[in-house]
Amino acid sequence: MVFSSPIFLFLFLPTCLLCYLLTNLFGNIKAENICLLIFSIIFYAYGSIDFLPILLISIGINYIFSKLIDIVDNRALKVTVFAVSIVINVGLLIIYKYLNLFSGFIFGADKATNIKLPIGISFYTFQVLSYLIDVYKGEVKSSNSIIDFALFTMLFPQLIAGPIVRYSTIELELKKRRTIFTSFSNGIMRFMVGFTKKIVLANALGRIADLAFNELGYYTMGPLLSAFVIICYSMQIYLDFWGYSDMAIGIGEIFGFSFPENFNMPFLSTSISEFWNRWHITLSSFFRDYVYIPLGGSRKGLFITCVNLTIVFALSGFWHGASFNFLFWGLYNALFLVIERIVRTKIKIHVPQTICIIYVFIVWTIGMILFRLESFEQIRLFLEGAVSYPSYNYSTRELVNEVYNPYFIVCFVMSVLYLTPFFSKIKNALYNTKFGFIIVDLVIITMFLYAVVEMLTSGFNPFIYFRF
Repeated sequence: MVFSSPIFLFLFLPTCLLCYLLTNLFGNIKAENICLLIFSIIFYAYGSIDFLPILLISIGINYIFSKLIDIVDNRALKVTVFAVSIVINVGLLIIYKYLNLFSGFIFGADKATNIKLPIGISFYTFQVLSYLIDVYKGEVKSSNSIIDFALFTMLFPQLIAGPIVRYSTIELELKKRRTIFTSFSNGIMRFMVGFTKKIVLANALGRIADLAFNELGYYTMGPLLSAFVIICYSMQIYLDFWGYSDMAIGIGEIFGFSFPENFNMPFLSTSISEFWNRWHITLSSFFRDYVYIPLGGSRKGLFITCVNLTIVFALSGFWHGASFNFLFWGLYNALFLVIERIVRTKIKIHVPQTICIIYVFIVWTIGMILFRLESFEQIRLFLEGAVSYPSYNYSTRELVNEVYNPYFIVCFVMSVLYLTPFFSKIKNALYNTKFGFIIVDLVIITMFLYAVVEMLTSGFNPFIYFRF
């Protein structure tokens, strides 16, 4: 089940909200948590019922492990329990996500395993890992309620594609929270904005990318059209995942939870390092706090720092998908991070901010070729088409006609503006006027209603990051 589907919008969410508000009348936090947990189980079962037992068993085992880590006094035994818990969780992720790739690489594609990937396993595994590590380090106490722990693990707004929420972030809200009108209305508006970003803007950009990438080898696009296509895909990724994060954060706010932000205007970054501090923030902070810093971070000299960055981004790339193109994409990002670290350490030069922002956009956008195309053959075909003279046939004309479609042009311009603080500045300016709040809300509601119509006419609207 996805947020941008009729069954979620018209059946699941209203029913969940009604039941939650009824339990909220009694002021019993346990009843509210049980209500949300039941709906979270239904939400997961709708799309992955075969893997629901694995998730529930994992929750039970990790709850026991966290209690043991917390209460065991013997240092050696505590380390052993902690290590076993980490191995089990990482092992399950490797089996379900990477065994097909490894077996195919070792034994050949015809002898590869065919294990299906449980929805959301990359996200909820990292969420549980952060909890176990924090309990082991003594930064949080293990939960005394398996209901609270289960809800933390599989709360439906962030279960499938994040943001990756740490236990300390919502620990108090699991025990006590209030549903007030302000957070309720803000959450609804945030959801509407995210829904519109996904359905109207990301999907419009995605049509261009799909028309181009799905027909590789049938024609050559030439350098200009190839560059435009990859720019569209880069912006689609951003608006699609940003839109999802807005929707997840908005739903969380409706139910009284404060989820962390996942994006902070990444395309205004002046370095790749800054970009990763603004892009998919909860994943970046996970790798920073639980991999990079334990490896030594930047405390052990320039060479070790560069090695640590390479390890972290190789893992980050592989986390995104069980394909070697994601590994190379991670190493591609690591290359520029290492170059920036060396240049910043060895050379003191001042580069205009605009030049730096353009540099980041170009580097990131080129990297999206590796992110989208999963085989070396596809990458070769795209690059050959990008440096060749464009050829025109039916497929090319369809792509070009879509590019020159007035509706797409409007969506593209709006998407570009969303890379900047343009809309935020307009909103803040309107808030300083007498009827500003009403105007902003009316615009959001109008765009949301239009997006709903688009959703109903366009069919299934999966989020890109669901595949991870």
